Amino acid sequence: MRALTLMKQTRARRRLVLEASKELLRAWWLVRFREFRTYAGALGEAHPASFTSEFSHDDVALLRDIRWAIAAINRTVGGRFTCLMQAMAGKAMLNRRGVENTLILGAKLKRDEAEGGDAPMAAHAWLRVGRVVLLGGEASVGYVPVTSYHSG
Repeated sequence: MRALTLMKQTRARRRLVLEASKELLRAWWLVRFREFRTYAGALGEAHPASFTSEFSHDDVALLRDIRWAIAAINRTVGGRFTCLMQAMAGKAMLNRRGVENTLILGAKLKRDEAEGGDAPMAAHAWLRVGRVVLLGGEASVGYVPVTSYHSG
């Protein structure tokens, strides 16, 4: 995000950008340098299937701003943060504000090799608040939820 564009934002949105930057870097470090099992417990309570909860309509602006901040940082660095990193950052930001959320991990067979014997899996993570997919929803089509981590 360009500095001039950032300065045009409200103070609250500038704070969200700084918080999103911190959480994205934290998630990047965890994903790159730690085994998943070492930080999975911090994601929330594990469920075999995705969990749905409702959210207050007062949270709509907050959800929109968190999505915007994470997307802005990711665009600025050329899309280097993975879906898991973005979902982890969003989850931390929502947890800090007491908003119930669910990080979902899904998988699917890669289409080009689905006919073969050893078809590799593709993985995707998305973050949901109530029935709204906050982050990663566009790419989650075709993925089957494997596990989810609920907080709130």
